[in-house]
Amino acid sequence: MISASLYRNQIKQHQMTTPKNPEITVVVTIDSPIDQAFNYIAPINLMHIFRGNAMIPAIVDTSVKAGWNKAGLQRTVYFADGSTSQESLLTVNAPTSFSYKNEHFTSKVLSALLKRLEGEWLFTDLGSNQTRIEWTYRAVPANFLARLMVELVLMKTVRTMLTDALAIIKNDLESGQLENGTTWK
Repeated sequence: MISASLYRNQIKQHQMTTPKNPEITVVVTIDSPIDQAFNYIAPINLMHIFRGNAMIPAIVDTSVKAGWNKAGLQRTVYFADGSTSQESLLTVNAPTSFSYKNEHFTSKVLSALLKRLEGEWLFTDLGSNQTRIEWTYRAVPANFLARLMVELVLMKTVRTMLTDALAIIKNDLESGQLENGTTWK
């Protein structure tokens, strides 16, 4: 098993070796079996975990709600400011990983900054009904100038967004209160 400080150093080194695509990874250990964690998170209600912040508005709906569990699926994500993005589910390897991308942002700010955002979830069974979750977001900037804004501003906002979402997920799974993450209103 890799220590947390060594893992963070590896992430920092990886960030430095991918200059065109800034990325961040947030990690949490959840008291939940890996199958339950994966089956809750992969198709989770995005409105429940993405509540918005100063730069990225809350998600208010998606065009596909149920059955978001097969590589190749696509959906439109609707934001509180009226903008949208297109999300594609790239891989699903239950219960250990899935990945996706968001692109074609209609938000003036996000479309000026990004070609796309790529997300990847990795689940590790730690035994004793504990699961380690690593969630990585990779930004593909629209151009060199946008890259500076992405690195200096957007990725900090994304880190906060992911950390907040993981806190909600951790609370849901550990409390057994899964309804808000699995139902769409």
